[in-house]
Amino acid sequence: MKAFNQMSFIKKIYFSRVAGRDGEHRAAEIITDTIKMLGGEALYEPFELSTFEIKDAGLTAYSNGKQFVFEVTGYGRTGSTNTDGITGPFEYIGTGSNDEIDECEGKIVFVNTMHHDLYRRLTDKKAAAFITFDGSVTDDRTRTDLNTRSIKDKTTAFGELPGVTLRASEALKLIKMNPETVTVKLIQNNITLTSGNVIADIKGANDTEKMLFTAHYDSTMFSKGAWDNASGCANLMALYSYYKENKPQRSVRFIWCGSEEMGLKGSKAYVERHRDELKEYRFGINIDMTGTVIGNDIACVSGDDSIKSYLQYCAAETGFPVSISSGIFPSDSSSFAHSGIPFVVFQRGGQGGMHNRNDKIDFLSEDSLKRTTEFIRFASERLLNSSRFPIPRTIPERIREELDNYFG
Repeated sequence: MKAFNQMSFIKKIYFSRVAGRDGEHRAAEIITDTIKMLGGEALYEPFELSTFEIKDAGLTAYSNGKQFVFEVTGYGRTGSTNTDGITGPFEYIGTGSNDEIDECEGKIVFVNTMHHDLYRRLTDKKAAAFITFDGSVTDDRTRTDLNTRSIKDKTTAFGELPGVTLRASEALKLIKMNPETVTVKLIQNNITLTSGNVIADIKGANDTEKMLFTAHYDSTMFSKGAWDNASGCANLMALYSYYKENKPQRSVRFIWCGSEEMGLKGSKAYVERHRDELKEYRFGINIDMTGTVIGNDIACVSGDDSIKSYLQYCAAETGFPVSISSGIFPSDSSSFAHSGIPFVVFQRGGQGGMHNRNDKIDFLSEDSLKRTTEFIRFASERLLNSSRFPIPRTIPERIREELDNYFG
């Protein structure tokens, strides 16, 4: 395929690209400009992004007549306390078994991790607030960051339960201390920002049976997102470059999705806006985190088993070592599969660093990126140019149930 230097493209967007913020907007412009440089046309399709802004967060513990102040970040979209915070008895409930939760009314509870069902049960039992932790007890404070987390859209329906996050090493101190009471302070606002999807089309002779290619271009806080997911964006651009010069029989739409890290917001917005057109798409390919020098390639199919068999055949023919499974994958592919379009997601796991400052370009290589891109090109080109599309447009019931559960 025609050479498109994928590492050079990654270097162009190798900066923090947090959803709805300036970095994400700048990356969208670079993607748009690259499409135009390749002779194509790009459409930026904006959508509103409901998010949050933490104004203040604090945690103070009281033990044996002394007070201890801990560094924390606020847990987004969980609500606010008053300016003085909430003070209550402290209890460590770990994973939150039913016995532990039964007596948590009015208490500030420490949980190992927060999730949808636990948040619901804690609000039902009228807990006052929660504390959780980030990272490992062995983290070097000078080389790691304390992340800001948030609950998902569907979880906000259960009401407000202010929460804060502290480092794992500080969590260890707090739990060992077992203070009589603690005060949690959290002041935040719900805000609306603008994110967007970048869309480019290659029209084939057959415009009634189409395929989708997707990758998300946003990153998380503190991360320049080389592996997650500038790599997938580079794969996608290389494929766009190839098909721009080698027009397939079937039309292809390329989507660089915004705000994936905020809960697949870009792909969800696209599905909602284009619902009437989705029946035209027979199959889709999503690329999320590739290019690592040390790693292994995987593919997860949300569709008929014949897709898995087809990819296994292509892998054997090309000698591409990839592990292929069926199910759902927590990426934009799931939004499209949930709407009825069979999808596969490609990823190269390994030593890359994810969702933190260690997601560095040093761990990637052009050769590794090319291997994945070339395999996707090989497998997709046969589908795009086949006399009859060989993949059924069906989602097995088992996978459909997994998707329903995933999206609540």
